[in-house]
Amino acid sequence: MKNNLLFYVLFGIALLIPKAYSDNPIRNGLPEYGIRDCHILYDKHSYFLVGTEIAPPGEEKKGITLYASSDLKKWRKQALLISRDSIPVDSRFRDGWDSPELHHIRGRYILSFGGRNNSVNPYSPTEIVLAVSESIRGPYRIVTPEPIVKGNRFTLMEDTDGQVYAYWELDGSLYGAPMNENLDGLAREPQMLLAPRQLRADDRFLDAPSVLKLAGTYYLFYTVFKGGYYAAYATSDSPLGAWSSRQSDILFYRSEDQAPTQLRGTYAAPLTFAPPCEIIGNIQLFRGKGKRWYIAYHSEDKYAEPFLCIDSATVVPGEIKCNISLP
Repeated sequence: MKNNLLFYVLFGIALLIPKAYSDNPIRNGLPEYGIRDCHILYDKHSYFLVGTEIAPPGEEKKGITLYASSDLKKWRKQALLISRDSIPVDSRFRDGWDSPELHHIRGRYILSFGGRNNSVNPYSPTEIVLAVSESIRGPYRIVTPEPIVKGNRFTLMEDTDGQVYAYWELDGSLYGAPMNENLDGLAREPQMLLAPRQLRADDRFLDAPSVLKLAGTYYLFYTVFKGGYYAAYATSDSPLGAWSSRQSDILFYRSEDQAPTQLRGTYAAPLTFAPPCEIIGNIQLFRGKGKRWYIAYHSEDKYAEPFLCIDSATVVPGEIKCNISLP
């Protein structure tokens, strides 16, 4: 792939990033016990956020809450987009509310999330549910009585020709498929996009896909478990691949040695993972006010609450490199 089709994303070091753009960890107005898998939508001069909220001890999640901000630092509750109390008790997706995302496509707001029914099978993979609304604050109407697929971290990307594509994770691999015209299901059978060890021999678990098209090239961002967690990207000339990646395409990495704990894990089996490392997940590159670029992600210490992080980014022709202002 020609270098002039690539983009260079340079992320400022914490001391160089204006405080108006980064104040990690970001907790102001967000759930007390943490939030992960955050997804941000810039819409009508405001930032809106949804994510996997951590409920207070002994309580169930109430549903999916929408938060708003004018500066990416201070957030405030806007609405409960979907309430758990409105879902029938025998529904397949009354619980979970994992990895929600909010997209504005074809004049409608599309909310996706992963759900399950904990009273039936609390340990099953989440199933993807979609809801739509004419207003970002709702009300939202579920349009998939039967979940689209089993999986996690379902995301959408609208191509320049108007076709919408879906991407998600299942069992440590990344999948994708085009959406149908009504945007309430897949247009054809899913295909595997990336699997562990496909690009790097020591990868153990791929997670949290997000896709952007920049100057004709598709960028697939994702996180990887490897004795720690790292964020990387792959590129393609097609929205569903084939995908390629170089060692220099690793954006940032947090190892076990960087975790503030004395515990250390051992890994007897190739896919065994539960290190006491600092976890980095659900990276998202997005544009905000003044067409400025940002990267959002969540970070957490082992056995500690997850929190939102946001850093500024610069996009110019070249490669992708970064310095993240992790606290």
